[in-house]
Amino acid sequence: MRAILPVAALLGLCATTAHAQSLPGPGHFAVALSGFQTGAVAAATDGPSAGEGRVLSETEIEASPLLRTKGGTLLGARGVINLTATTGRQTATWRAAIPEWSVFASGSFGRIEVGERAGFPQSLVGFTPSEIALVSAPFGPVGGTRLDPDGRLPTRALPAPLAARINGLSTLGYAARFYADRSAKAIWVTPRTRSGFYGAVSYAPTVTQRPGVLLGQGGQAAVPIPAAPRRKDLVQAAAVWNHRSADLDLTLAATWSHLRELGVDGRWRGLGSVSGGVSATLRDTWAFGLSAGLDSRPAGRGARPFGVIASLDRVSGPWTVGGYVQHARAVRRDGLPGDDTLDVIEGGASLQIDRNHDLLGAGRYTEARVFAAAYHFRLAANAPQPEPTRQGLVLLAGVQFSFF
Repeated sequence: MRAILPVAALLGLCATTAHAQSLPGPGHFAVALSGFQTGAVAAATDGPSAGEGRVLSETEIEASPLLRTKGGTLLGARGVINLTATTGRQTATWRAAIPEWSVFASGSFGRIEVGERAGFPQSLVGFTPSEIALVSAPFGPVGGTRLDPDGRLPTRALPAPLAARINGLSTLGYAARFYADRSAKAIWVTPRTRSGFYGAVSYAPTVTQRPGVLLGQGGQAAVPIPAAPRRKDLVQAAAVWNHRSADLDLTLAATWSHLRELGVDGRWRGLGSVSGGVSATLRDTWAFGLSAGLDSRPAGRGARPFGVIASLDRVSGPWTVGGYVQHARAVRRDGLPGDDTLDVIEGGASLQIDRNHDLLGAGRYTEARVFAAAYHFRLAANAPQPEPTRQGLVLLAGVQFSFF
């Protein structure tokens, strides 16, 4: 519990100092604030971590100084501070960091941004997933560690080695691999055409394993992250078409990434990844998503990585109910020979408890929700040395407050 107190204190400070949210007019300056606080309890009821209940907390605050030129161009900068904490029967950890920072310009030319930040499918403003994320779990937190495919909130209740194997597969079918890379990069988002098309492209000359600034950490040391091969020249691109009418919101999108990786033989090899699919929302009530992805086959190792995800959700007043299924296969990422196959079924519900969306005063949108979910996983290994299938059920319940 001690590890969670600094997180709550930071949110309280930001809430008391928040002012009305607005974009500046021509020739004017403003500071935009957004953020969220998530608190959750998670426990695995069976499988390798049965009975290991954990309390999870995450706070994130984003500040963006903005200046609108007299010509209408918006100039700005953004910085993010993130605090996470986990307490359990045998572990207690916390970490504070500045994971993202950037400067940008937005106008008739689209949006140009430079800095250490994620590419796609996270949106380029705030923390809401963009149209490029075609499958989601809207009954869960809207920012940070989420219940979405590859959202990684359920796996925080699992032992670290098992969670790492699952997280290495959960990207497949959600978006092109490396979408969450936060290495220094340049991003350009095109203007949206009248017919609903827009695109985006980014380039990172060097892929950094741990970008950002670590402010502090404590508690039991986490399992060390295996050293990643040297990677460079990361290119990411996205293409989106969106059609909106009174009854239907339809999106087709694709993401693509490519980089060069240094092999053990001293040669640079290209690695590519592509993902795409469709999402549809009918009468602002039913939402359906279908997405699939494919990665390059590692040199001389295993089957070609692929994944597919389907989601279905329903919104009824303050309630959101839904879930998704995922199937993915890829070469093991723990250094052992063989392939991993992952099957996930997740379902959940949330209730909006802030009907007026005005907890911080006029001009600032707020959202408060309670949520609960069940996450079932099955991880099977196809390896020279047989090993048992890992499977289990993670139950989660929590609350999130967000504002912008």
